Amino acid sequence: MKKVYFALLILSVLATAYGKRKKDQGEKPMIFAKGIISTEDDEFGATFTPDGKTCYFTMKSPSTISSNVVVICVSHLKNGQWTGPEIASFSGKYKDFNPSISPDGLKLFFISNRPVDGKRKFDTDIWVVDKSGEGWGEPKNLGRPVNTDGWELACSAANNGTLYFSTTGATGNIDIYCSKLVDGKYQKPDSLGQAINSAYTDNDPFIAPDQSYLLFSSQGRPDALGEPGASASYPRGDLYISYRKDGKWTAAKNLGPAINSTADESSPFVSRDGKTLYFTSERNFVSIPMKKRLDYSLLEQKLHGPGNGLGDIYEVPVGVFMDK
Repeated sequence: MKKVYFALLILSVLATAYGKRKKDQGEKPMIFAKGIISTEDDEFGATFTPDGKTCYFTMKSPSTISSNVVVICVSHLKNGQWTGPEIASFSGKYKDFNPSISPDGLKLFFISNRPVDGKRKFDTDIWVVDKSGEGWGEPKNLGRPVNTDGWELACSAANNGTLYFSTTGATGNIDIYCSKLVDGKYQKPDSLGQAINSAYTDNDPFIAPDQSYLLFSSQGRPDALGEPGASASYPRGDLYISYRKDGKWTAAKNLGPAINSTADESSPFVSRDGKTLYFTSERNFVSIPMKKRLDYSLLEQKLHGPGNGLGDIYEVPVGVFMDK
């Protein structure tokens, strides 16, 4: 009997410790699919099918002044594990990035510099593929009035088809607009106004399916998180939220240190069940001074894995930042 009691006691302690660890993990952003989707390479802009079992994301090669590769990849959740990514069927020839799946899962929007009517593009447009069986159809350019002679950079669709997107086309500054879908046609876009758009860069919109709130990234705002040193010497992005109340958008609010860091945050996406926020961060392992003195072996290990300062996908419960 004593042995049974002792075993139960040990199990209880372990369960309590495990539960506490899971709770602690749930209160801060964690690297998503570490070593599979989030790796030592540069990943950003994740989106998921409504059932949460397929993830599309962007992978980018390093570059300075030469052309770089930007492709959309896909991974599937099977037996509790994410599969090794593959390049999506519609990507791999042009610069394709920032995929966004519609709430019903029937459309996947993305940004690309691929040719239009056989003419080379020097900017980027919004494209879409429609669900076709287990895959996707041929990419279609959304055309005007959504696409412009400027740069379209990211988008997100609501339940009713209204498309929220970022563009330089109207002012030359990156701002966020929305276009209603009426009888299958997008209408003249409307600016989201001063509550959201600023003199700075406002990008990467994610609209709640019911349009009750909007998440987006912004670079250069005075309330952005920062610290003395290199992280303060370039315009880096934080994530912001605005709520739709009485037909108007509330003033954008910084999500704060529970989500944002002194590195660049971008590309928010909330799971279809509304429970999990996925976003991109370029945060890394460095602190000044380092908590533990680096030796070469540890440095190599840190540089060649997630959290090395290139883009990674993070996940965190929505309740961490959402107003009740």
